[in-house]
Amino acid sequence: MERINLLQELVVKNQSKILFWVFDGIGGLPHPETGKTELETANIPAIDAFARSASCGGLVPHGAGVTPGSGPGHLSLFGYPLDQFDLPRGVLEVLGAEDVFFNGELASDVSIRAGDLAMRGNFATLEKRGDQQVISDRRANKIATAESRRVCQKLSRELSVEGYEIYVYPGKEHRFALLLRGPGLVGGLSDADPQKSGVPPKPVEAESPEAERSASIVNEIIAQATRILAEEPEANTVLLRGIGAAPSIPTLEELYGIRAAAIATYPMYKGIARLVGMDVLEVGSMEHADEVETLEAAFDQYDFFYLHIKETDGFAHVFDFDGKVGVFESCDPLFKKVTEMGFDVIALTGDHCTPAILGDHSWHPIPTALWSKTVLSGGVEAFNEREVLGGTLGLRASRDLLPLALAEARRFNKFGA
Repeated sequence: MERINLLQELVVKNQSKILFWVFDGIGGLPHPETGKTELETANIPAIDAFARSASCGGLVPHGAGVTPGSGPGHLSLFGYPLDQFDLPRGVLEVLGAEDVFFNGELASDVSIRAGDLAMRGNFATLEKRGDQQVISDRRANKIATAESRRVCQKLSRELSVEGYEIYVYPGKEHRFALLLRGPGLVGGLSDADPQKSGVPPKPVEAESPEAERSASIVNEIIAQATRILAEEPEANTVLLRGIGAAPSIPTLEELYGIRAAAIATYPMYKGIARLVGMDVLEVGSMEHADEVETLEAAFDQYDFFYLHIKETDGFAHVFDFDGKVGVFESCDPLFKKVTEMGFDVIALTGDHCTPAILGDHSWHPIPTALWSKTVLSGGVEAFNEREVLGGTLGLRASRDLLPLALAEARRFNKFGA
């Protein structure tokens, strides 16, 4: 029997409340000048106190040495085995989008279906150099969000592939997503984004004979988009990547009987929350304080909450060590507030590590603290990358965290007589 099915059979419903507070890209590495990591540098007294009363350790999303993307990192965090579920990034972008254009008009009630093909997109700048067209800016000078939205609507109005529906989802600045619906679509396609400037765009290639038709259609969409946008000063082509179809994933309520809510401000994280059956709660702004207010207002309505802080990862991706430290410090009093709301179980963790000195995701253990009134604490004086590894949680797979939280919340029966 698969472990996930075994756990499903043990589920008990009760009134307990669980919170996962997720700092995106939480873990770091020592600064070359100070020898201290981001968490070791941060002044976070409330979080440190929480760690002393919690079971601390490190999570590994997908095996030793494997660097996870945000999608797999979150799926694992929510208890899904990554060897059973593949999650293309394009699917997450579509699921997380706020608006969608179809035939040039805003559409409503558009949900991804089995057989749909989803993909992420960047508007980019294409220019002629010598005898070839090359990408001069992969982000089209980060065009304004309102301008990007106009271009998305234009594409939606003019793109056309006979027998297929094309949905265009505007995002922030140069970002967008695209959904293709029609017969015979399959995943297994390469990216069209070369990931650098000064080179020509890459054609999408099929990774199997079954995907050749899908690759041909996506390449036709790229060619059409480039013609449609030819007169745009900056966003005159598109780069598509993360192309794939949504897997069939049981929801958290189906698996564990928990009604779950997500509090996040970025589309991709809203997307993965929706994919696993969470309600995505409206936050009034991008401010972390508003996320906490949203959590407090909805406290009585759900069993499980996922609260996501993106900026730790954002600063790390631009090598801003101090910026990442500042996010931890600004969130410390907010985290203290949530510990006083009456949760039965709280996990402080991340989806992956993003050390600022690397500027990218890494394979290092994810600093984690799991608290309940009956948790076995000890061995930790502060919450940081090194200290937590001496805690009672130890080094575990990320997929173990939710079952452990559910056990601490008394939401599992005993296995066997």
